[in-house]
Amino acid sequence: MNRVAVIITNYNMPERTDALCWHIRERVVWPHDLIVVDNGSDLVAPSRFTTLQLEKNIQTTGGWLAGLNYADELAKKSGKDYFAYWFLITSAEFSKDDKSDPLSPLVMALVDNPSAVGIHPALTSDSTTAWEQLKTRGGTQPRPTWMIDNIASLYRADWFNSIGRFEPALFYGWGIDYETCWKARRDGKGLYVHEGVQMRKISDIGYSMGRMNMSAQERGQKAGANMADVLSAKYGPTWLERMREEFVTRDMV
Repeated sequence: MNRVAVIITNYNMPERTDALCWHIRERVVWPHDLIVVDNGSDLVAPSRFTTLQLEKNIQTTGGWLAGLNYADELAKKSGKDYFAYWFLITSAEFSKDDKSDPLSPLVMALVDNPSAVGIHPALTSDSTTAWEQLKTRGGTQPRPTWMIDNIASLYRADWFNSIGRFEPALFYGWGIDYETCWKARRDGKGLYVHEGVQMRKISDIGYSMGRMNMSAQERGQKAGANMADVLSAKYGPTWLERMREEFVTRDMV
């Protein structure tokens, strides 16, 4: 069956990591391996579900790449490649009242549509996010979109590996969503929001809890500068317009 590697990176947020893991363990029936990367937590104890403990915080992208490397070793051991990777962050949460399997509909959407390479749960209307296209519009089916954020993104593994995965230089995690989704559209592949699966996003919760060792404003400035430096060097001064507008059709907006 099409096995999925579920990768969660945790930095000083064990309560929210544990909540994600409990929900996945209790609700998800689709074959999967849960990989929790502790990104050098230094203020509180790691999650009880920690799979891989890093000595230092290597930031969001580094944590996910470490989780992918761990997944590679699991795949070698089993002799079977993963069908997809599911990336989750600790500012996302499942509803405790939702008894359904959140992963199976996402995987089936990729299975049923070979041209689709990325899909994301719809975000609840009360989620805090800059990406309005991810918020629910009603219904139960996947709808096309121009970009999915890595709040809870599921990517088809063969395609994702073919593009070199995430850009390591974008170490704060800003810009990897832009670039990955731009490459999907460039390749004529589909990106979707699944209205039949919902999650809630609370922006900057780790900062409000005093867990990030910097303010949200400071991180935003550093991440924004890192994104601009890396993507302008790769794609030129109009990188933002390209990432937001190239290969975008009317039905994606």
